[in-house]
Parts: sequence; C-alpha cells; structure tokens
Amino acid sequence: MLREKIPVLFLIVLFASFVITGCGKKESTDTTNSDKKEEVKPGGEQEKVPDKTATTNDLGLKPGMPADYPAEVPQPKNSKILGYLNTSDGMTVNFESDDRPRDIFTDFSSQLEKNGYKKNDGDLMNDDGGMALWQKEKKEVGVMIAWNKESKKSQVTITYKM
Repeated sequence: MLREKIPVLFLIVLFASFVITGCGKKESTDTTNSDKKEEVKPGGEQEKVPDKTATTNDLGLKPGMPADYPAEVPQPKNSKILGYLNTSDGMTVNFESDDRPRDIFTDFSSQLEKNGYKKNDGDLMNDDGGMALWQKEKKEVGVMIAWNKESKKSQVTITYKM
C-alpha cells in the first residue's frame, strides 16, 4: 500500500518545488537594501548595518549544489544551479537551462538508464515540459521540467532519494 503512494507523493513534492521556483514573472528576490538596518550615529549620520536575521532566499533554497549529490544522477547539460532544498521525501535540486524540455529530458533519461535506473510507467513529457520517475533498487530519481515562455528558459527540478 505504501509502495503505491510513493510515486504520488513524489510527484506532489516535485510539482510543489517546481511551482515555488519556476512559475510567474521572474523578479529578483535579492534583498540588498532590506537586509540592512540603519543605525544613527551621534551627529545625525546614518550607517547601514547588515541584519543578521535576513536570509538570502525567501523560498528556503540553499545556494549551490548539495554536498551529497550522487555521481550517478546527471546534472542537466547547459544548465545553472539555482539551489537545493532537503525535504522529507528526499533532496530537491533546481536548475535553469536555455535548452528545451524535451532535449533535457532525452539526455537526462539516457544517462540515468546507462547508470542502471529503470523509468516507471506514466511519464508525462511534451515540448513544454513534463515529469518522470526512475528507480534502481530502493533509490528513486524524479525530474520535472517546464518551459518558461517569458524567459525562454527551462526550469528543471530533480528530486532524489538514496
């Protein structure tokens, strides 16, 4: 019974992380001015002091690549890392790429299959994006890709559970 729920939960986590990172207008989440407090010095001068409670990202993503990213899970070609988030269903890593979703998916899928992963039935992929899940023993890797028409970039979310 739990085995039947895992793909559904996995897809929900993938979808949620993708929505958080890839949808809507791309606005800067940089808080360069709001992360500083003004401190008034004697004589009326103001000095900006960094606020130690400010975060660099409102979404909870940590910058860079997770230290435990598995070598057997490919990174999308021609992409840049946006950050990662550790969830109860595994690690979620977000990328952005100029390549189209189907090209990313084809390359990602072939590399995973070379590494012994088997794709589950029911992958959903078209020219605008989609998602799929692979398994190897008890390891799971999922990908969700969507094309952002405004920025002309693909948003890629990879989730893995080792």
